[in-house]
Amino acid sequence: MDENKRIERDTGTDGSGTGRRTYVITSLCAAAVSAAYAAAVHIFTIHDMGVILGYLSNAFTVPGVLLMGLAGLNFVKRHGGFDAVSYSARYMSCWLLPQFWLNKEERSGKLQSYRDYCEDRRKREKGRRNVSLCFFLVGAVFTALGVLCLVAMNMMFPGTVLEL
Repeated sequence: MDENKRIERDTGTDGSGTGRRTYVITSLCAAAVSAAYAAAVHIFTIHDMGVILGYLSNAFTVPGVLLMGLAGLNFVKRHGGFDAVSYSARYMSCWLLPQFWLNKEERSGKLQSYRDYCEDRRKREKGRRNVSLCFFLVGAVFTALGVLCLVAMNMMFPGTVLEL
């Protein structure tokens, strides 16, 4: 494989959407959240294996569910789910504080129509990287790890109670 094609594939600049770097960065961020949770509950000083598995389950599930929720919001945003809300908020802010929000054309009294606003949003979205799939897949992996730890805790150490 040509070196330039490998770099384009790895960085996501070949038009495929996301590259390996995006998955690595997202995974590292999720792992950092998991490590922060584990440190916050003092998991490294606990000696009961059932409790450790319970806290590991929480540590993996929290960033997993968070990433999957962000993926859903990003998916809805990219398909125009929030266009009406953002257009109406922009219109109201332009009406209340026109000197801060309006450009020169809009100050003269000509506001952008909703259809034009949506078309402009689609054009801007085409140039941006779509991270919905990356967030969803990494979130699903972390959630699956959390569920595995929870199942292991309940199968090997039944009756384990986590204290808050």
